[in-house]
Amino acid sequence: MHVGPSIGDYEVQLAGVSPDQGFASEKFRSAMSDALKGLIYVMGANEDYIPFIIPGSGTTAMESVTTFLQKNDRILVISNGVFGNRWEGIFSRYDVDLTLLKARAGFCVSQDEIMNALSNRHYKMIISTHVETSTGVRFPIEKYAGIFRDHCDIVVVDGVASVAGEMVRTSTWKVDIFITASQKAIGAPPGAGLLVVKKDMFQKYTEGNIAGYVTNLENWKPVMESSFEGRGGYFATPPISVVFSLRNAFSRIIEETMEKRSERHAELAKALRKGIKSMGLAIVAQDGYESNTVTGVLLEDIDSDQFVKTALKHGVEFAAGVHPELKGRYFRIGHMGWVSREDIFKALNAIGKTLAEFDHNARIPDLNSVFE
Repeated sequence: MHVGPSIGDYEVQLAGVSPDQGFASEKFRSAMSDALKGLIYVMGANEDYIPFIIPGSGTTAMESVTTFLQKNDRILVISNGVFGNRWEGIFSRYDVDLTLLKARAGFCVSQDEIMNALSNRHYKMIISTHVETSTGVRFPIEKYAGIFRDHCDIVVVDGVASVAGEMVRTSTWKVDIFITASQKAIGAPPGAGLLVVKKDMFQKYTEGNIAGYVTNLENWKPVMESSFEGRGGYFATPPISVVFSLRNAFSRIIEETMEKRSERHAELAKALRKGIKSMGLAIVAQDGYESNTVTGVLLEDIDSDQFVKTALKHGVEFAAGVHPELKGRYFRIGHMGWVSREDIFKALNAIGKTLAEFDHNARIPDLNSVFE
């Protein structure tokens, strides 16, 4: 139950084992078309958007937004943790005017801070993270996207840890670019950056852009448009095996429906947090801002690295905390993708047994009680 790659599924993994399939084969063209259509579905996007599946990672998809930036453009990043801060590293390589708002660990940037930053400047691009992987905080993008629209040209959301676990409504929220990755709540193997982009962005903002070569979406656009229609295309070698797995994953997500999938994630996350609190532990994310895909758990007088290593002996892999403000004092649980009630029980059982090894007087909650 790491925060990514998430809980695997054999059918999804095995779908990627397709030997001797090149990107020009009919089998791959069909898989790519289906995967792109599946991406549109989980993103809650309509025909006004182009889906992209590019080799790399969520970070690759993040950097590709430079396709729509020119020198000296103003950018506002609302960061609620370590991965929100990553935008600072990305944009440090480009000649842009960056404003970065940071929250303390476990919290979102306050509404007052956001409104103050919006009050006196117009931005080319405003970026926020839907679910912050380092803390499990969920930012209410559905509340802010419309506000951002009045103060910038381009609204970007990093949904690496939310898409296919949380409900995403790209079109309804009027988000221009929504980003994710293959290995999180979608539940496919790592190796691909995924995003949807409003079509008219390519007419408005690409001239004289500062993008590099591989991350320039103008180079990928004709390939994706042709692949969506099943005709294929080539710019650089696509993540062939991952695409086959993505098609399988998206097919199963569509069958489950995103509504039921998001409800499942919400139910399991609520039960997990209830069980954790019953053992006397606290959640990192502030009340009301907890995500349904990642949970940070505070530890008292227990080194988090040692806790994670010990929990592995009890059959569950958690992730150590990475936020510098809480370094060594918390661990993270990934509960997304193909997560089930059984996984929640196994996680709580492993936490309880691990706490006991550190002489923490914790009672392992009954499974039925956490789902009441």
